[in-house]
Amino acid sequence: MTKKAQMPTLRLCDIGERIGLIIVWKSGVVYSNQTGGLACFLSKQEGVFVPIGEGLLNQDELLWEHFTGSKWFGACMDGIDEETADYIDEVLEQNIETSCVKVDRSRLGKSHEAWIYVTIADDPNSEERRIIKGFDGSRAILTWDNSELP
Repeated sequence: MTKKAQMPTLRLCDIGERIGLIIVWKSGVVYSNQTGGLACFLSKQEGVFVPIGEGLLNQDELLWEHFTGSKWFGACMDGIDEETADYIDEVLEQNIETSCVKVDRSRLGKSHEAWIYVTIADDPNSEERRIIKGFDGSRAILTWDNSELP
C-alpha cells in the first residue's frame, strides 16, 4: 500500500505583517499559518490565498492590537465572541477590498487569533476595483501574523 501523497503546502507564517484571505477552494494547494496567539496552532486549509489590506487603514495592526490587548492578552485560542466578531467586521468594512468579507457567525467557536472564519458576501453593486470577484457566497479564512506573545 502506498502512502497517500500530500498536497503542496505554502507556509504563511513568514509573510510578515500582511493580512490575507484563504478562500476555501479545491486548488490542490494547502496554506498553513501559525495561529491561536500563545497556543501557536498550525492551522491549515486548502484554497486560494489572496493578500488584502493595502488600503489607508492598517488592518493587520488593528487586529494584532485587539488580540494582544486587554481583552485577549494574546491568548485567543478557544473561539471568539460576538463583540470580537463585530470589531473584525468594522475593521473589514473600512477597506473597499474587504468590505464584502464578514465574520461567519456560525463558526465563532472555531475561530481564534489569526484564523477567523468568514464569508464573502454577495454584492451586486461591488465596485470594479475590488480584487475579489466571482467568489460571492464563498467561505474563507481571514489570517494574519500571529502574535505569540511571551
